[in-house]
Amino acid sequence: MVRKRIYSTRELAQLWNLSESTIKRWTDTGKLQCDRTPGGHRRFQLKHIQDFQARHRFEGTGLLTSIEWEDPRMETFVNQRNWARVRELILYLASENQCAPIKDLLERLYIRGLNIGSLYDEVLTPIFAGSRGNHSSNPMGVGQARLVEKNLEEALYYFFPGVVCRRPLGKTGLCAAPAAYCGHFVNGISRVLNEEGWDALNLGSKVPFDAMAEMVEEQPVNLACVHARKRLSDKSKDRFRTLNVACERHRIPVLLLGPGFSTPGSRKDLSYDEYIPSFRDFSDYIQRVMH
Repeated sequence: MVRKRIYSTRELAQLWNLSESTIKRWTDTGKLQCDRTPGGHRRFQLKHIQDFQARHRFEGTGLLTSIEWEDPRMETFVNQRNWARVRELILYLASENQCAPIKDLLERLYIRGLNIGSLYDEVLTPIFAGSRGNHSSNPMGVGQARLVEKNLEEALYYFFPGVVCRRPLGKTGLCAAPAAYCGHFVNGISRVLNEEGWDALNLGSKVPFDAMAEMVEEQPVNLACVHARKRLSDKSKDRFRTLNVACERHRIPVLLLGPGFSTPGSRKDLSYDEYIPSFRDFSDYIQRVMH
């Protein structure tokens, strides 16, 4: 079982480059939420930190000295936004079956200002894309690649509930991929939707377009998101029209995501509303359509 990370007053003061007395004063006045131990000590959950930072528009840019990362320079790498070194550590932890430290590092990145979209773009997508299921030239063996993917998803499973604090908006997005080996990226789309207050119908990967169309017809869907790792074949483009017809009937926008749609030629003959090149852009799109 991966533990829930709880932060002390001292740690929060380090993260925000403030005095402990300031943190205590804010909790006493109700400006900052906290939990109390039986002895009266203040303890802060990720949701307390996230809510305060969102309301006051700042990030936890201080050095958190209480965490002993495998690489003692990791706090510096986080603050420098040295994503290559951060990815190296996460990949190492995933290959060593260490889910809890990955979850803690994802939390640290989130406090530093990376939303779910940015976490996928800068850290997670390059790791998932390098797994054997996506690049056969990767020197990592099949079993090791699957271990990395499994541990990353498990860390995300424990990390993600702590960052979804927004009130549900009553909107639902369908997300799916027609090909295999795209489940991690479809999960990313689903998590961005959840972070922004949407429900997500996550169908995963290897889903036929007619099955996506069926869900559009049967469920109260407000948005259809299709991810493709590779360019669609002509036959797949013909099948895409089934989904497109269903979405047009219900006036539901269709978004295309993933490298399979990255060039104008790959989107030729497809009827869609917008191509979204990154998870960060997808997050921005969702925020934009809600205002």
